[in-house]
Amino acid sequence: MVKKKKRNNIIKYFRKPIIVLIALSTILIILNITNSNYVVEKVKNKTNLIISNINVTKNLKQDLYVQNGIIYMSVPDIYNFFDNTIIYDNAYNMLITCSNEKVASLPIENNEIQINSSKVKLKSGAIQKENIYYIPISELGNVYNSEGTNTVIIDYLNKEYAVSKVEKNTSIKYKPQNLSKTLTKVKEGESIVVINNSETSQNGWTKVRTTTGILGYIKTNKISKPTYIRETMEENVKKEGEITWSVFSSEYNIKDRTATLTDGTKVLSPTFFNLRDEAKGKLNVLIENNENKYINWAHKNGYEIWASVSNRGYKNTTANALEDYKNRQYMIEQIVDYIITYKLDGINISFTNIQEENSNDFTRFLTELQPRLNEIGATLSVDTLEASSGIVQCIYKK
Repeated sequence: MVKKKKRNNIIKYFRKPIIVLIALSTILIILNITNSNYVVEKVKNKTNLIISNINVTKNLKQDLYVQNGIIYMSVPDIYNFFDNTIIYDNAYNMLITCSNEKVASLPIENNEIQINSSKVKLKSGAIQKENIYYIPISELGNVYNSEGTNTVIIDYLNKEYAVSKVEKNTSIKYKPQNLSKTLTKVKEGESIVVINNSETSQNGWTKVRTTTGILGYIKTNKISKPTYIRETMEENVKKEGEITWSVFSSEYNIKDRTATLTDGTKVLSPTFFNLRDEAKGKLNVLIENNENKYINWAHKNGYEIWASVSNRGYKNTTANALEDYKNRQYMIEQIVDYIITYKLDGINISFTNIQEENSNDFTRFLTELQPRLNEIGATLSVDTLEASSGIVQCIYKK
């Protein structure tokens, strides 16, 4: 009897530590599951950069530079991550960049920049620091669609953008599971960005981004049905055989022009403009009163007019117009004005005999022209090498 009592006392003595050990082990297992594969995406003591819902802060060549509350991003990083249109123009000591509907020129150490045809004052312009150019990214929300202070968020304007409201106080998780690490708490009524909802919604979870730039998962039943602010935009390319070319001649009348139209014709492209010889991008206007009647007739009958701009094969004139930024802008301003004035649907660039050393300048001209046409909803088309056979490469369709 005494031995049995001793044995019971020994069991009681060891039972509590064993229970404690089991409890600790359970907690450790839960913590291990909770933190499994957890990676801290927010970089501490740095201004974070989120591009298209990916935190790229650790991959920057240069840290975001903050001075007087303004956030600067290096040109090499801008080029690398989201804007391969950005260039430095040595002739005018400025940076030039293009977005979907904007062309911006930023003189170095000057807070007055030009966006399309308007001049805008910023708190600070582009700067040079240790032989690297930086752009005030926080000041250019109208160019790059950026937002934020401690975290800069940049969204692509041609990608889907949907938002939801938080309907109940809840947590944002690192992974789509209850035991995952909690990244932050969100309250009822807060707005959150839904990330690719159709693809990432899984097992009752939806991937989201908070207003402070935290990326994670939330229970789908805790948020409202997404509201789509912007759908993914896709280019609409015109197909071969839909365009009829027409060279201007005042001797033609509407009847003469329509006689050559085929059943598949949807677009008419008369040569209404050409480069003036040695005039630094100045365009000749070939439209006469009869042409206005022609434009009206075309629209009434369901045809689009993509007026053609010819360089008339001038090598030196074309080189002069293309290789200088201000000459390119002069051409672009004229084209935009003429599209609006004559109610054209688009423009066709028909340049021939471009010298090899100006091929990049020609590409740059098209890069700077496209946003301006996007802004007014006009089409940009360019003759390819097979243009003589009627094939056209459509770069952008409104």
